[in-house]
Amino acid sequence: MAFDITNVLMAQIATSVQLTTIVNRLYEVVISISAVIIAVLWIPIAISFFGSDENRRFEARARLKNALIGTFIYVIAVSGVIYAVVNYIVTGS
Repeated sequence: MAFDITNVLMAQIATSVQLTTIVNRLYEVVISISAVIIAVLWIPIAISFFGSDENRRFEARARLKNALIGTFIYVIAVSGVIYAVVNYIVTGS
C-alpha cells in the first residue's frame, strides 16, 4: 500500500516538474516574441531620428515620447504587472 502511494506521489512530482518546464519555456518564447515586436516597432523611429532631414528629426522626437510610453505599457502588460495591480484592486490581496 505504501509503495503505491509513493509511486503516485512520484508521478505527481514528475508531472509538476514537466508543467513547470513547459510554462518556463512558454514564458521564454513570449519574451522573445515581445522583444522582436518592440525592436521592429522602434526601427522607423530610429531611422527618422538619425536621418539628415530636420523635419523628420523633429517628427521623430515627437514620436519618441509616444514610443517610450507604449513600450513601457507593453512591457508591464506582458510581465503581468497590470494583472497583479488589477488583482490587488479587485481582491485586496
